[in-house]
Amino acid sequence: MGCCSSGCIGGKYCPCGYAYWFPRVAFGLILVAFGVSHYKDVAGFSAYSSGALAPVPALASVAGILAYIVPALMIVGGVLFAVKQLGCVSKTCILASLSGIIGWASLAVLVGDPSTAGSTFMPMIQNASLLLVLYWVVKKMSCCGTCPVPTSK
Repeated sequence: MGCCSSGCIGGKYCPCGYAYWFPRVAFGLILVAFGVSHYKDVAGFSAYSSGALAPVPALASVAGILAYIVPALMIVGGVLFAVKQLGCVSKTCILASLSGIIGWASLAVLVGDPSTAGSTFMPMIQNASLLLVLYWVVKKMSCCGTCPVPTSK
């Protein structure tokens, strides 16, 4: 059974074959927008990242360096995911950036000021977690029946 009511299997002119690109491109553009927005004020973002982990100086310096890397991972992963190229590189960039944000914000909650850490960093953890779930859904649903189904032996 195909993906469309007409029974096509995602051929060259299958309308739903094109419809599956929209969520993929939209998700990729979301990641690119987040990455670009972080690069617009990268010095401030780096100071914010390292400042959140100031009680542990070693973690603060690592967070400051990663503040320059994570937006690049989001941009590269988002672009590659949107154009459906280099799937392993795209997946690695997306998962590394989003899980890095979750890990950094979780550490900031653990070592930061208890009165403000939860209210400041929990929205970041929630947003990155939702983006991970959205990534999984979009990746699973952007196949249109043409991807090979793995068989178990």
